[in-house]
Amino acid sequence: MTECRRGRRPVAYSRRRAETEHIVNRLTTAAVHCYISLVTSSWPRFPHSTALWIADHRTLLSQLSSDSTERAPTVVFVHSALLDRHAWYPAMHSVADRLSAAGRSATLATYDLRGHGAAAAEPIVSIDQLAEDLVTVCRALDARPVHVVGLSLGGAVAQAAALTSPAAFSSVVLAGTSARFPRAVMDERAARGREGGVASQVADTLDRWVSDPGADDKVNGYLRASLARTSPARWAEAWEALGRFDVVDRLPGLRPPVLALAGDRDVASPPEALELIATSVPAGTVEHIDAAHLSALERPADVGDAIARHLLRTWVTPS
Repeated sequence: MTECRRGRRPVAYSRRRAETEHIVNRLTTAAVHCYISLVTSSWPRFPHSTALWIADHRTLLSQLSSDSTERAPTVVFVHSALLDRHAWYPAMHSVADRLSAAGRSATLATYDLRGHGAAAAEPIVSIDQLAEDLVTVCRALDARPVHVVGLSLGGAVAQAAALTSPAAFSSVVLAGTSARFPRAVMDERAARGREGGVASQVADTLDRWVSDPGADDKVNGYLRASLARTSPARWAEAWEALGRFDVVDRLPGLRPPVLALAGDRDVASPPEALELIATSVPAGTVEHIDAAHLSALERPADVGDAIARHLLRTWVTPS
C-alpha cells in the first residue's frame, strides 16, 4: 500500500505524479491550441438573434445598429443559396463602420431564408415565395421603405420583391446574381445533388463560388460546413427555384435605385449579368469587385465600402 502521510512522499509516488502531471499539461496545452485554432479559423457568427414568424414558419433575425441618435433607416441583407444569415457578418460590420465614420447610421438586419439555417425544415417552392417572405420581414422591421442587399440567390429574391412591392424599398444592391438563370443547368445541378448527395457536389460548388477553393481558410470552412448541413431536398429546391427565375423583361419596371456589384472572377454570375441589370433598370450603376461569386465573403471590406457609399448617395433623412 502506498503511504500518503504528511511529509515526504515515497519516490515511486512522486515519479508517477510528475509523469501524470506532465502528460496532463501536454494534453491541456494541446487542447488549448486546438480550441484557439478552432475559434480563430471559424466563421464569425452573430451572437444574438430574434425569433421571427414569417407567414407559416419561424426563422431567426440578427441585427446591427451603428451609433446615432437619429431614427436610422433600415437595410436588410439576404444571403445566398445554401448558406445562412451569418454569411453577412463581416460585410455588415464593414458597412456599419463606414457609415459611423461618415457620421451616419442605419439599422442593419439579416435573417435565414426559408429552407436555410434556422428555417431549414421549410420547403422552398419558388423565388416569388421567398420574395413574399422578404417583404414581410421588411414591413415587420420598419413601416418605411427599406434598403435591401442581396447576394446570389438573395439577389434574385431582392429583384422579385422590388418588382412586386416597389413601395417597400428605397434602393436595391445586387451582388453576384442575375436576372435569369439557365434552367437546364439548374435542373441538372439539382438532380445531381438529390440523387448523389450534397457531399458529392462540394468540390464543383466551391470551384464556382470562390477564387481559391483549396484554401484552408475561414471562408471555405464556413462554406463546407454549410453544405454539410444541407439536405438533398433543400439543395434541389434552391437550384430548381433559381432555374425558374426570369425577370429580364421586367427590369425596366424596377424603380428603386440599383447598385450592381460584379465579381471580376465570378463564373457563376459573370460581370455581364450584373451589367445587364444595371443598364436595364431606370436608375442603375455597376461597380466591379476583385472577387469570385461570393464577393461579400471574399472581400467584405470592399463590398461593405461599396454598399455604404451607395447608401450615402441614396440617403433620405428620416422624418
